[in-house]
Amino acid sequence: MKHDPGGNHHSRLPGRKPTRAKGIAATVTAVVALAGATATPARASQDPNPPWPQLLPPRPLTDRTQPKPTWRCHKATMRCFADTIRRMKKLQRRYGCDHRGVFATTYLLLTQQMRETIRKNPHYFHDLRWLIYEDTVFANFYFRVIDADARGKPLPQAWKIAFDTAKRGDANAGQDMLLGINAHVQRDMPFVLATVGLRTKKGETRKPDHDVVNQILSDAYEPIVSAIGHRYDSLVTITNASWNPLDDFAGLETVKGWREGVWRNAERLLDAKTAAERKQVSDSIEQNAAAWAASIAAPQIPPGYRAQRDAYCRAGGAKAG
Repeated sequence: MKHDPGGNHHSRLPGRKPTRAKGIAATVTAVVALAGATATPARASQDPNPPWPQLLPPRPLTDRTQPKPTWRCHKATMRCFADTIRRMKKLQRRYGCDHRGVFATTYLLLTQQMRETIRKNPHYFHDLRWLIYEDTVFANFYFRVIDADARGKPLPQAWKIAFDTAKRGDANAGQDMLLGINAHVQRDMPFVLATVGLRTKKGETRKPDHDVVNQILSDAYEPIVSAIGHRYDSLVTITNASWNPLDDFAGLETVKGWREGVWRNAERLLDAKTAAERKQVSDSIEQNAAAWAASIAAPQIPPGYRAQRDAYCRAGGAKAG
C-alpha cells in the first residue's frame, strides 16, 4: 500500500477515555500554543491523531542536498535498522534502572515499530533509502550525545537538562520520556533533516515521508507508555493524573507539533544564505529546545518519588522485563 499523503490511515488507541489533559500535559499544550504551533489536546477518542501536518505545504527550496552513506550505514538496507536496534538494546541493558533508560527504551521501541511497519508494508514510504539514512543519522546523533555525556564534554542545553533531571531522579518517567523526545526531536532532528535533505533529485518534497512517521508514533504510543509503566514507573499508566505529561493524547499531539516545527527549522537551515544566517537559525533551535526542556523538567511531582520509583524498577517492575 502506498502512503496516502492526505493521511487517511488513522489508528485508534484502545482503552482511552476522552478526557481533558491537565497538569504538566496542559502546561506542555499551553506552551505549544504560545510558541505558535497548532497542536491541541485531543477532543475525542474517535480521532486521536488528526493528520493536520500533512495539510501544511512545504516551503519552496532550491537546495538539493541528498542522503549518502553514513557511519554504521554504508548502504541503505534493513540491516541498518538491525544494527541500530542492537546498539539500543545494549544501551538499555547498560542503563538498567538509570532514569536515562526511559528514553533509551522509548527510542528502542519506536525504532522497532518503524522496522515492523516497513516489513509489513514495504511501500509505506515513498523513498525507503532516504528514510533509512535519516534514521541512522538520527540515531548517530543520540549515541554521540550519550558518549559526550560519559566523557564529561559540553552538551546541548536541552540534553543537559534531560540528563541532569534523570540524574537527580525526582521527576516521573513521563517527564523523562518527554525530555528525551524534546531534546532528540526539537534539538537534533532539524540538523538531521538538513543533513539528508528535504527534496528529491527531481525537486519533489520529502515532507510526506516525514509526516507519515506521525502515524507510526501513534501506533507505538500506547505500547511504549505501557512498557515504561511496567519497567520503570507504574504511575505513568494511570490516566487523568495531574502530574502525568502523557495523560490523554496531549503528549502525542505535542510531539506532532514539534515534528512540524522540525521540518520548518530544517527548511530554515537549508535556506540560510550565510554562516551568520545559519548560526541565527541554529541558535533559535537550541534556545527553543532548551526552553521546552526547562518547562517539562520544572514540576517535581510527587516530591521525593525517586526512592519508590527506583525500588519498583529494581524489583523487576511489573515483571514485564
